Amino acid sequence: MLPAVLIGGLSLLGGHAFADDACADITTNSQRERCSVSAKVAADKQLNTSYQELMVRLEGGYQTDPVLAASQKATVQEAQRAWIKLRDTDCQVDALETEPGSSAHVAAVNNCIASMSRDRSVFLDNIASDTGSGPTIGRGSCPTQDFAQFLPAFSANAESQKRLTAQAVKLLVLKGTSDIGRIVTYVTAEVGRDMAFPLMVAVPDGKVEGIEIEKVDDRHVNVVDKRAGNSNIKIFNFSRKSCWTLDGVEDWSIPEKELSVASTRKMSRAENFCWQRGQGFAGLGGLEQYRLTGELFEATLENYLCAAASGDPISSSAAAGLSLSGMAPQLEYGKVEALFKAAAVDSPSGAESLAGFYCFGNELAGSGPCQRPLDVEKELIRATTMGSTHAFVSLGDYWKSGDLGKKDTPRALACYQLAADKGNDSGINAIKRLQSEVAEPIVASSCF
Repeated sequence: MLPAVLIGGLSLLGGHAFADDACADITTNSQRERCSVSAKVAADKQLNTSYQELMVRLEGGYQTDPVLAASQKATVQEAQRAWIKLRDTDCQVDALETEPGSSAHVAAVNNCIASMSRDRSVFLDNIASDTGSGPTIGRGSCPTQDFAQFLPAFSANAESQKRLTAQAVKLLVLKGTSDIGRIVTYVTAEVGRDMAFPLMVAVPDGKVEGIEIEKVDDRHVNVVDKRAGNSNIKIFNFSRKSCWTLDGVEDWSIPEKELSVASTRKMSRAENFCWQRGQGFAGLGGLEQYRLTGELFEATLENYLCAAASGDPISSSAAAGLSLSGMAPQLEYGKVEALFKAAAVDSPSGAESLAGFYCFGNELAGSGPCQRPLDVEKELIRATTMGSTHAFVSLGDYWKSGDLGKKDTPRALACYQLAADKGNDSGINAIKRLQSEVAEPIVASSCF
């Protein structure tokens, strides 16, 4: 039997936690259409970012001649508008062999637009490319070509960071939505010299705890800074031309301004914000689109525990369920039990989850006899007194399997009957199955 606790916990990870991949297992035209829409949206998003970055580079490159900068930007803007019209027309021509309005036609147009937009992004990225936001980096002003030695020199102070930051910096930040608890990524660009330096806390020579250096290729390196904890991770993107420069910053923290002060639960302001951050990180981690998926779930658990500090039942259940899911570090037994007890105070589903935990403990795949059968029975009975008909079915399942210490078919039938009497379909179906499996009449009994 799959522990009810695990099922209940996973349901609280956030309604946006597990989005379907539109391009996975395509077998129908409608699926191809959805995949093409996804590809078009992603390519358009990248094209918009490349366009914004170019405009920022033009502004930064002509900072001493604003008239020329405005003229160059106007030229690019006009060219981009003309190109978009040409792209859209060309893609309609490209799809002439398909029936207008059909899924095949829509997919052909979208895929064409996505392909042309990706090529256009590369084209824009190579216009007015730069090396730094400060004065031109001369032969002797580049600290070193060895990135391991460059990073301490770059991060030493605000001046060195500003000098070695690109004119246009790609920024990724997290933003809230009208759907409270749902957080999305937002990508834009900013003039390097206008950023608030220092961007990075100094990184000394040698191995530093919380700093991970990822080599993408010979000319691109990412620095993952976890020193402020999983809820405040930053990733710094560096590229090398004449010298290493910072050209991207990813801020994976959720600012307070992106959260809502409104709450219908008895939580403090801090606990409410922790709950929303937990929901936000869970949603991003569940997409499995980002390299920080593991860290996002760790941040989720940390924030759920913060939200559960005063005993909030929903936060407590979410934290316990995530701990048992295998997607975040597993908490020690006593802590998980305390969380489930808080969730079970006046909640029938909470009592059922606690019963599941008493049966299987911290085991991810529950099987075999229950570890604490008396406590399991006690919590399920308590759940029935709070109105849960499903708890009758769970009791029946336990007695039928023998997981409460002995197999008791009559007692299982009695539990199923109580559920069936209240209109529970699972109870009704369980009675039919049980009666077909037993040749002899089942002696009447009581569930508890």
